[in-house]
Amino acid sequence: MSFLQTYIDFKNRRAEVNASIESIIDASKDSANNAVWKLDNDLAALVIKGLTYFNHFSYVAILDECDNVLAESNEKELEQTNKVLSFFLIPDFREVTVPLIQTDSSQNSFAASANESGKMVVRINIHSSLSDVYDRAVRTFIISLTGYIVISFALVLLYHFMLAAPLMRLASRFERVNTSSITEQSISKLKGHESDEFSKIIDSANALLGRIASGQILLTQRSQRFRLILDTAPAVIYSLDNKGKFVFANKATASFYGYSIFDLKGKLASEIIEPVDSSLMKVLNKFLSDNARQMSKVVDAYDSHKMKCVMEMSFVKFHTYDGQSILVVGNDVTKRVEAEEKIENLAYCDSLTNLPNRNKVYERLNAQDVAVSNSQYQVAILADLDQFKRINDTLSHSVGDQLIVKLSERLSTEFKDIGFVARLGADEFLLLSEQVSSNRAIASTTAFELAEKLRKCVNREIDIGLHRYNLSASLGVVVFKPGFETADEILQYADTAMYESKKSGRNCSTLFQDEMATEAAELLKLERDISSAIFKDEFFFVLQPLVSSVTMEVTSAEALIRWQRDDTVVPPNQFIPFLEESALIIDVGEKMLSKVCEFLAQMKSEKRLPNSFKIAVNISGKQLSEVNFIEKVTNVLRKYQIAGHYLEFEITESVALDNLKDTIKKINELKQIGISFSLDDFGTGYSSLSHLKDLPVDKLKIDRSFINDINVDKQDENLVKSIIQLAVNLGIVTVAEGVETVQQVNWLKENGNMLLQGYYFSRPILPNDFIEKYLAPSTEPLE
Repeated sequence: MSFLQTYIDFKNRRAEVNASIESIIDASKDSANNAVWKLDNDLAALVIKGLTYFNHFSYVAILDECDNVLAESNEKELEQTNKVLSFFLIPDFREVTVPLIQTDSSQNSFAASANESGKMVVRINIHSSLSDVYDRAVRTFIISLTGYIVISFALVLLYHFMLAAPLMRLASRFERVNTSSITEQSISKLKGHESDEFSKIIDSANALLGRIASGQILLTQRSQRFRLILDTAPAVIYSLDNKGKFVFANKATASFYGYSIFDLKGKLASEIIEPVDSSLMKVLNKFLSDNARQMSKVVDAYDSHKMKCVMEMSFVKFHTYDGQSILVVGNDVTKRVEAEEKIENLAYCDSLTNLPNRNKVYERLNAQDVAVSNSQYQVAILADLDQFKRINDTLSHSVGDQLIVKLSERLSTEFKDIGFVARLGADEFLLLSEQVSSNRAIASTTAFELAEKLRKCVNREIDIGLHRYNLSASLGVVVFKPGFETADEILQYADTAMYESKKSGRNCSTLFQDEMATEAAELLKLERDISSAIFKDEFFFVLQPLVSSVTMEVTSAEALIRWQRDDTVVPPNQFIPFLEESALIIDVGEKMLSKVCEFLAQMKSEKRLPNSFKIAVNISGKQLSEVNFIEKVTNVLRKYQIAGHYLEFEITESVALDNLKDTIKKINELKQIGISFSLDDFGTGYSSLSHLKDLPVDKLKIDRSFINDINVDKQDENLVKSIIQLAVNLGIVTVAEGVETVQQVNWLKENGNMLLQGYYFSRPILPNDFIEKYLAPSTEPLE
């Protein structure tokens, strides 16, 4: 404000000085005119002396019209007086020239200008004019400066005591905080500042320290948990920096390389890993040098004892404050790899003989390259041991298994340089010989020679303990070029030729001929058609009644499978023999059992199902041999809410005797839920009498071949009588199949109490027709 006031004073004073100078000059102008007019030097000097009396004028001169000086002031002395102030303002002086004119009142202005008689030169000293302003300004400045200095000093003292000193004390207390401690710390408040801004700062700092302490405790706990997890993890986990030094390692890593965790830290990986596992070190160096961000690899790793294990390793690069590092995680997958190899071995090798199995044969036949081996014929020889089932049944499966193992070893040894030996099934072997010849005739001759060599190899005696056994085989031989037939077709051709050998009396070899392809193709087509029929649900059942020989009333029925393909019913003899040998019999048998139970549920709901009525269902050996067969039967009964006593399972002698102990066990379990059993085609087997006493069956079904001639063939008559008496002695119900004449009915009625089944009573009919014909609505209480 003082500077502004000074500036305003200066402006006002300067205006006053200018007005004063103009009035002084105007007052002196007349006298100066007279002096010039009269050329009176004394008068001019007197005028100048009067003007120089004022400090405003530093120089005054009066000149005539010819610029001759009439009088002038002492300029040097005047200028010297105000020299000390000349540096404050620019310019220091202002020079004014005043024209001196002798005027007459009667003259106009034009004439007046013509009578100019001289001039007066006045030099004004600006500093002298404004000296009093300068003095006031200096005083004001000194006073203001003094005030400012005093105020500034007071502010400095106030700043120091109120702000700087407390901040220094506060900073000192902050410096004493231990940042490495995980315990909660606090800063005490400054004396005299318990409720001001410093107090709020300290409160905030203490709250921050509390959060930091809590965070450090949590971080420490997490770090400890993380360390515990890593150290208890079985995986090898470690980190290397960009120089290849260990930054971190868990206990598994330290133990693997024979060091402690602390010894590993800071060590070069080349010092630790290179001596025991140079290949892994190469993998690490390669990963460090390339641009890949991560990599996974299964490697053979070696520990400090140079023990080998299979390690599945993951490598990941990540950035740290000091550069790029890598994290390595290794899992020991030795057991998994061994398990996978074992699984693969189980999938492609026979568990008993360790020979390649059917899956391996399929893989090998389907993987052959047509372009590589198209010019060469190959040979496949299928050998099926003759009547090997009898050995299992009579000598036990243990002996049979030993024979199979011995034979497998012999075949592997004798044909290791000739071909590929595999076991396809229980008693089936395959010899596959590749690159036999490019000539078909030579290949066929060679194939037959190989088959005979294989047959003779099978025929040689096999010693097991103190006993010797002779085996024989029926062989089917196929000559083929890779790529022209599938594995299924090749094996089907070999199977067809093998069955021709069995038809020819067994223990011989048959070369597959092109005309046999038609039969093989029909079998393949039949298999596809049956698979399609299962999917389309084309199989159904018909019922044939069983009649009591005493009351001549229907007591039960047998369900017989039929196939409705489009609008045609396929004759049973065209598909049942094949179906019984196929694995498809399991699916078809399950569907038939389900359909029969559904029909029983329908009869029950219509009150047409007497409690004593049964429906017999044929069960194949493949069904009965299933591990979960009983569970499947139970689930079907539970699904349709049918009691077991409404069902009867028919099994053949061959099925019953295939695995006698397991069969007896399953029969007994199923009988506990009410299901009864009948032995079908009795008398056609070869050892049924020796095992009949052990089988817990409820019925014996005499084969129709014995019933046909009971009225004309005395031998058949006596045989049937013996079977009937045997059943009576064992407490088993007899069923006569194939009854077609009244003479047969009368003879059977005369010779015992039994059940009769055959065309004489009824052909197999549809279930609904059976209900209408034989089962009236029941008045018996139903379950």
